[in-house]
Amino acid sequence: MEYLELNATSDSFVAAVDDMWVLNATYLVFYTQAGFCMLEAGVVRAKNAKSIIIKSIIDTAIGSLIFWAIGFAISFGANGNFFMGLSQFFLIGYTNLTFFAYQWAFSATSITIVSGSLAERVHINSCLIYTVVMSAIIYPFAAHWVWAQSGWLRKIGTNGIIDFSGGIVVHMVGGAVGLVGTYIVGPRIGRFDSESGKPKPLPGHSITLSTLGAFIIWYGSYGFNTGSTLGISGGRIEVASRSAVTMTITATASCATTLLAIKVYSGKYDVAKSVNGLLGGLVASSASCSMIEPWGAFVIGCVAAFVYLGSSHLLLKKRIDDPLDNGPIHYSCGVWGALAVGLFATEKDVNKILILRNPTHTYGLFTGGGIEQLGVQLLGVAVVTLWCVVTATILFYLMRKFNVLRIDPTRELMGIDMDAGGPAYPNFQNI
Repeated sequence: MEYLELNATSDSFVAAVDDMWVLNATYLVFYTQAGFCMLEAGVVRAKNAKSIIIKSIIDTAIGSLIFWAIGFAISFGANGNFFMGLSQFFLIGYTNLTFFAYQWAFSATSITIVSGSLAERVHINSCLIYTVVMSAIIYPFAAHWVWAQSGWLRKIGTNGIIDFSGGIVVHMVGGAVGLVGTYIVGPRIGRFDSESGKPKPLPGHSITLSTLGAFIIWYGSYGFNTGSTLGISGGRIEVASRSAVTMTITATASCATTLLAIKVYSGKYDVAKSVNGLLGGLVASSASCSMIEPWGAFVIGCVAAFVYLGSSHLLLKKRIDDPLDNGPIHYSCGVWGALAVGLFATEKDVNKILILRNPTHTYGLFTGGGIEQLGVQLLGVAVVTLWCVVTATILFYLMRKFNVLRIDPTRELMGIDMDAGGPAYPNFQNI
């Protein structure tokens, strides 16, 4: 995030254009909420469609208020130390509202990832609880360490950790918390055979909705990867253009590789897996999109497909039921994308985004920059993963202990929509 230089003359025309660029990117990032809502609604069965939409509304409404009151101050508040921001709660005394709006959209996206991992078997009220904790604690501390000027991961090594548009802070955090939650809550009734343990299909009710949602997320992701330039003046439009192109190549390479790999393996094309491969490619591009060559983006995308497929297969072998494959998509591909910075980043492009610092000769291992940046990226991945696993484990075990996590079996079989005012499709039989 704040890698590129902010325009100091906030009353100038150039600064106004930069602010408009970031605000438009904010609208694109927020539009991914609609994409996630449609994606999740399509993947669940019809009897749970309304409940997943309610959870998306809770994520957005409650999460936004908590981030305004608490989360943003911990992430980016003034007078912060290496661990957290210490002031400007409720935005008191904070004037760069464009930056707040952009950060709010990022926070909302990370939180909504979790609801998909826990779909079809948890209380609607549980969404309220984890939304508050993620908005106030889990996400803000990770954002501060990685993105804030005083954050300790930001200061490590020559360049500090690099996460240009949220591969670590947004995707890894949301994916890791969702993975812990789905492990603790257990699989949906009927997902695995009681004797053999083999997975049984529980297909969603609308592949049309889920595919539409994925393409909306793709469209909105241009806001993540181009808006993170924080403006277009001073040559930053070149960085934004590179980010858009490399993100596109990574996403399409991952989608195509997934599509063909499944065709070779099973003899059939799989829409759902191909869509997930696309999303995994988008995630894998987030950390590195501004500092890699197109050929690097292609390699990252091809590898992301196998990272996604391998992780998805592993979860099923371990009988972990993640209905949307959010863990493989957001966590596993987020990890790969973070490490890709230390492998493929080029010297000239790293220096463009680290404009506030002295010229650096530390960049990607495969492009001649040595191993240091890869080591920093590995450290950041380990720290953020540990933070999310520990805090999420405490959160979900407490929720389970006080019986506010999983619904009872009868209501699960009937569908959670009964707790959300009735079925989403009252004129049709729920399946």
